[in-house]
Amino acid sequence: MLSDPGELSKMRVTVTLTDIGQRIRPASPPGPLSKVFGDDGFSIDVKLRSDELAELRRLTTKSWLDVIDKVAPEKRAEFEERGIEDYHRLSHSIDHGRIWTTETRTFAPEVVDTIRSFGLFDLFDEECPGYRICSEMPPYGDLGRARINWRLVRPGDGRDLGPIHADYWFEAVMGGWNSAPSAMVKVKIWIPIYLEPGLTGFAYVPGSHLQQLAFSRKRLADGHYKPYFDEADLPTPLKTLDTPCGTAVLFNYNLVHRGANSDNATRTRVSMELTLDVPRRRFEERYGDMSAFY
Repeated sequence: MLSDPGELSKMRVTVTLTDIGQRIRPASPPGPLSKVFGDDGFSIDVKLRSDELAELRRLTTKSWLDVIDKVAPEKRAEFEERGIEDYHRLSHSIDHGRIWTTETRTFAPEVVDTIRSFGLFDLFDEECPGYRICSEMPPYGDLGRARINWRLVRPGDGRDLGPIHADYWFEAVMGGWNSAPSAMVKVKIWIPIYLEPGLTGFAYVPGSHLQQLAFSRKRLADGHYKPYFDEADLPTPLKTLDTPCGTAVLFNYNLVHRGANSDNATRTRVSMELTLDVPRRRFEERYGDMSAFY
């Protein structure tokens, strides 16, 4: 609980994280999900097939151009000729900050249906029937249908990256948040569609899903809150994963992470993300006590 919602206040999760690494051990041979809820906190074992990556690129490019067509139809041909990886070279000609809201970067229902047919989801169909793609995205509310988003990150432009965070922090800074474990546990999925290996991608704090890092909250101009964490307080340095395009990064909702960007990058990074709600009971049958995870 925050004693004063108008100020930055330190928050700590009211669960015991002692010896989680010892309490949670996979009951079956290590697989992607056993890594997500084990010592690693993530898995990069699952990859899109080449045809699936090609289709995802096509769908994302179409979504990107559809938005440009609505806000600046006279510029569509120029953007299309350049391509989405060179978006940053033309972004000054449109109102980037106003245009690329969460809503405009949310895939349409028919696109979600296509993505849902990818082999990536076979893992969840087999191991955790009853899961769903989340419709909620704090602090933006409930979309009322499965939500899958894509993101543009211009090279070297820190404004396009979110703050360092664990995903559950966005829920914890909202009023009325209940820290007690629910019937569902969340799995995050992040997929690079276009990136530059070694320069852009996904950075995380090793072991942070098993720790209890204190964080604060800041009030935004629109009245919402966002989590805040000073990177100077990190227990270990951020580490960037080696994720070729099409790699599905499955990770723990408690894992502290942020996007990786570099002043040496030369192309726009494009990625996709979604959250799965999985019945907690099914995971605990396979991987043991998961009461510390959201």
